[in-house]
Amino acid sequence: MSFSEFELKRIDKLVGTFFRNRVPERARDQLRYRYRVEGQNVIVSEERNRRGKHEGWIALDIARFRYVKSTRRWKLYWMRISGKWQIYEPCNEDKNIETLIEAIGKDTYGCFFG
Repeated sequence: MSFSEFELKRIDKLVGTFFRNRVPERARDQLRYRYRVEGQNVIVSEERNRRGKHEGWIALDIARFRYVKSTRRWKLYWMRISGKWQIYEPCNEDKNIETLIEAIGKDTYGCFFG
């Protein structure tokens, strides 16, 4: 089951705004963050411009928010170098996605932004 229209707008307001504001104006031609919704998951990708290459932008998934309807809680994952999602231990679940977004902003272990 997917999110309602209201929930999608709320996700854009919270997740979209947070990641759009992470990149300074002067770097927006080199770096950007995008998110996509897949079922009950919100996946965030970091995209870098491949200057001088014909491929344009290259994307790497960095974070995944997963909503578990049965518990009404969000879970936060980070992408390991192996390409597998790992639960983010310092703050792995909360009923409010805002708490998990704050955890990404702090990035205690450098899992999201190095």
